[in-house]
Amino acid sequence: MLKDQNEIREKENHRVFKQLLNTFVSSQKNETKAEENKEEYAQNVQIIPKIFYNEFTKQLKVEFKIGDKQLYKIKNLPEFYEKMLNKETYKYGNKLNLLHQEESFSQDSISILKFLLKYAEIMKYHNEVMSEYNYYTKNFVQDSILISNSGLDDFFSSLEGKEVLFQKADKEKTIYFSKEEPNILFEINQINNKFKLTCNIDVFSYDILQGKEYMYLLLQNTIYRCNEEFKEATLKLLEVLRKNYTNEIILDELELTSFFAIIAPKMEGKINSEKLSNAIKEKCIPKKLGVKMYLDYDSHSNITAEVKFCYGDQEINPFIKTTTNFARNVALENEALNNFLKTGFLLDKTNYRLVLADEEKIYFFLSEEIESYMKKYEILATDTFRKKQIHSLQMKSIGIKVENNLLQIDLSQIGIDLSDLNQILQKYTLKKKFHRLKDGSYIKLDENENIQFLEDLTYNLDINYSDWKNGFITMPSYRSLYLEKMLKNLKNVEIKTDKNYQTIIDKLKENQDTANIEVPENLNAQMRLYQKIGYKWLKLLDQYEFGGILADDMGLRKNPSNACCYSIVCK
Repeated sequence: MLKDQNEIREKENHRVFKQLLNTFVSSQKNETKAEENKEEYAQNVQIIPKIFYNEFTKQLKVEFKIGDKQLYKIKNLPEFYEKMLNKETYKYGNKLNLLHQEESFSQDSISILKFLLKYAEIMKYHNEVMSEYNYYTKNFVQDSILISNSGLDDFFSSLEGKEVLFQKADKEKTIYFSKEEPNILFEINQINNKFKLTCNIDVFSYDILQGKEYMYLLLQNTIYRCNEEFKEATLKLLEVLRKNYTNEIILDELELTSFFAIIAPKMEGKINSEKLSNAIKEKCIPKKLGVKMYLDYDSHSNITAEVKFCYGDQEINPFIKTTTNFARNVALENEALNNFLKTGFLLDKTNYRLVLADEEKIYFFLSEEIESYMKKYEILATDTFRKKQIHSLQMKSIGIKVENNLLQIDLSQIGIDLSDLNQILQKYTLKKKFHRLKDGSYIKLDENENIQFLEDLTYNLDINYSDWKNGFITMPSYRSLYLEKMLKNLKNVEIKTDKNYQTIIDKLKENQDTANIEVPENLNAQMRLYQKIGYKWLKLLDQYEFGGILADDMGLRKNPSNACCYSIVCK
């Protein structure tokens, strides 16, 4: 019985191995055959997309043809995806025998091929899922891709700089995919005492297509990818014209002034006003705006800002109602005022100026924002303002000496008022970014090795702020080693030490081991190795007049006759 079972198992193993062997041999034959027949397969195959546009729903769909000598429509995109996935061969017609791999396609077709495969895969799995939920739903669209918002971004990227067949209603043409902004310009002409604004295109001739990341403008034979500036300026003006079913707007002189003050600055280079008279230009077109800020501190250490809008030699306080005989650049004035509000400046109505009172916002303004302000505006500051800036604590010198077996540390020259030190260390411990000193200036707390040293000195060595006396700290001399290690982390600080301290440090460096210390010969005891090491360590401490405690746990629970022995040297 057992013999029969073994024979059956051996036959089954042989059958499985033979199947495995045949699988690899067959695969190798197929690879060899594919290589031999490589010349028979089409090379440099083109993928030709064709776009269909529904002007009522504003939707695009795309179909694809492939071929080298003759084009064949891809009737089932999910099946094409599977053929590419499995590198299958398929004969589309007498003139296209295709090995479905990327190398079979022309270089300029690769980008659109990747787009096709990405969305054909989505179609495939969508159709499979829907078929599971609804058995009767079988008539899925297989031969085209309906372009979604995110799909439009991908589609444009795959065809940028290329021409593509485009069908709208019954008319077919070729459109070009351009990432350049469309050349849409506006012109203002004077007609008697009125002014006419017109555009160089028919405002009813374009269509807007919305992608996920970009907006697109379909105009004549081109589809443009438009930036945010175009969308917020040129397009808004076009949309107003189109919604009012007109290609022009008639303006009076006051409206023209408002147009140049509010709208034109956002459309620099897009408005042609050359045909206007010099008198109208002088009266209606704003001059170049300059912004000045005079910065100072008030008695409460708040930042004050006197703001001036400058047009040539004339300076205007924006918080005082002023009548001018020229057009002001209202758009840029409002932009500047909004910047001030975002920073946190508030209006001081009494003094017609701005005030920044919040400490956090003052620190952020001084540390971050003031640089961008200086790039945009002309910043003028008083001597008081310049003095009350952000400083990084930089110690000048530290003095160390040893008297009566005590370390005395002189920190009177660390660069700050010692009365501020307690609050500085408290805020540093709480991970605050800054501390405001009594004079209104700021100390930057983060990434400061000097403050880290003071915190280590105060907290790690158990020194209370009350122990600071006129900038001096006293501590036991056995702290010398730890203090020396802390001092090594300081840079650009002068360390002044006396002879006694330096002697201790030098000896410790020279005699870091206890090899030259021997246990007394007259000791009436047999000491174990760790006890000898403990004795030598205590003797070394005694040489430098340091204190130490050695505790030796002998294991009382194992042997009650043993005692717990402590050897103590105290100074």
